Amino acid sequence: MERIMTDALEDHEGTVSIGCRTITNLRFADDIDGLAREEEELANLVERLDKASTGFGMEISAENTKLMTNSTSGINTEIKVNGQKLETVRSFKYLGSVITDEGYKPELLCRIAQATAALTRLKPIWIDKSISVSSKIRLMRSLVTSIFLYACESRILTAELQRRIQAMEMRYYRKILHISYKDHVTNEEVRAKIQQ
Repeated sequence: MERIMTDALEDHEGTVSIGCRTITNLRFADDIDGLAREEEELANLVERLDKASTGFGMEISAENTKLMTNSTSGINTEIKVNGQKLETVRSFKYLGSVITDEGYKPELLCRIAQATAALTRLKPIWIDKSISVSSKIRLMRSLVTSIFLYACESRILTAELQRRIQAMEMRYYRKILHISYKDHVTNEEVRAKIQQ
């Protein structure tokens, strides 16, 4: 894979930069994400990769290759692999995370749903009075919060998304402490009980 990418990127000038470093692709195992600022650059990158792969007796799967843009006008250039036009999508799942043209919100909502489902499955633990609150909190952090935090390193949060995360956290702590919103216990009081 490394040799194919070296050949494909020879004399290719990328235009996407992160931290003053030009980035043309992201790779994980046999997956490659091509990055480009302009459609023509992306078409050129796909064509180069297709030719380099063919030179090594490999073939890019047009069915599994997708295009995505964050431009409101979409992708107007026809980009092909093996004579097949590549599909433009608004979202796709990559390494367990949902990547969308809307930013991080759909992924955040998906992660909250997965973590909430895990929390619900552990209900027998939360209602068991013989298990200490500190043990329940450790279990929640390792079995529930870890699901939510998976692949979170690259997430960009807005104020709205931060509020959703804080609301989720408080909902989980209230469930562990058996505190209903009808009990009129403030979030500060819940946090104080958790820290004890």
